[in-house]
Amino acid sequence: MVMLDRRKLAVPLFAQAGAFIVVLVIGGFTGHAAPKPPPGAQGTPGTASPSSTAGTGSPASAKGPVLKLSVKVTEDGTNGLSQAGDTVAGSQVRVLQNGSLASVASGTLSASGTQSKVQEYAANVPAGQYQVCIDPPIGWESRVRTTQALAGWICSPADLRTSPQLVTFRLTSQVPQVGQ
Repeated sequence: MVMLDRRKLAVPLFAQAGAFIVVLVIGGFTGHAAPKPPPGAQGTPGTASPSSTAGTGSPASAKGPVLKLSVKVTEDGTNGLSQAGDTVAGSQVRVLQNGSLASVASGTLSASGTQSKVQEYAANVPAGQYQVCIDPPIGWESRVRTTQALAGWICSPADLRTSPQLVTFRLTSQVPQVGQ
């Protein structure tokens, strides 16, 4: 059995804790602390904004018009994945600003009525250009040519500078069938 000297372990531990405290102090002095809600703000921290129907966003603090972004995901050719419970339902959605890729809204896909192969997400976001990204389970890929992969997510551009927009993803399963 290997015996470790506690004194040799304590020095790096305290150094790491001290460095973390320094980072927190610097963050507080440079204005990177969490902003305080304005007086009379509704809701509590950590809850979804009332202007976002299936996720979080910060349209109340945005300047300019706020437009509705709708996301629709359909499942094509499930090859038994839906029956096994491996659908895109519950997959994460993120709305990222073009250029900076800062997150503007996020949430999860939810079933559209009684159609188990159609999932939806909606959020109100400030007017602008975005990348709408979904994180489907392993075995699903996009059938839409305008999508691209970004760190394992499937993303599609959305231009909400002048009007609301619907972004549609068509996903297909890529699980090989026996005998293929």
